[in-house]
Amino acid sequence: MIFIYNDFGGTHTTAMAAAYHLKKLDENREPTTDEILHSHNYNKLTYKDRGKLYFHGLDEEGNKVYTVGRGRSKILVPGLYNLIEMLQKENVLHEKIILSNTSPTVPFSMTIGGLLSRWLKIDFIGVPLLVFGSKQTYKNIVQVVHTTKNTAKNSTEKLVMLDNKN
Repeated sequence: MIFIYNDFGGTHTTAMAAAYHLKKLDENREPTTDEILHSHNYNKLTYKDRGKLYFHGLDEEGNKVYTVGRGRSKILVPGLYNLIEMLQKENVLHEKIILSNTSPTVPFSMTIGGLLSRWLKIDFIGVPLLVFGSKQTYKNIVQVVHTTKNTAKNSTEKLVMLDNKN
């Protein structure tokens, strides 16, 4: 099975979701600043990295976990969905794939922090806001990961796209 977490930049909530999914972060407590900043790809990707799939590791069941930033595109994830669906129908791709949107977990502080850090390169203000937002929303991200894993276990579909909107 393959899990693909997606959001605007692919570098904040997706990185956190992948880290929780892979049990690199403890879901029972707020992450430390150091744990957040050292999560794979956290606040490291730029505009040119949008649309690229990044492998984060194998989970406890041997499933692959990826992330992708979609930017402002409304068609990237549906396009991925259609490509995967076609490859499955053509018997080229045989794995179950779950596409999971982490954007609904983004608090305002992360939006502003990401804008300041990634776009305007003002890290001394942006990074603390990103860390604050990551701590603020960690329970929401954990819930998205749980929903994603539960949907994967309970769905008979070979391809699932989760919006995760409440």
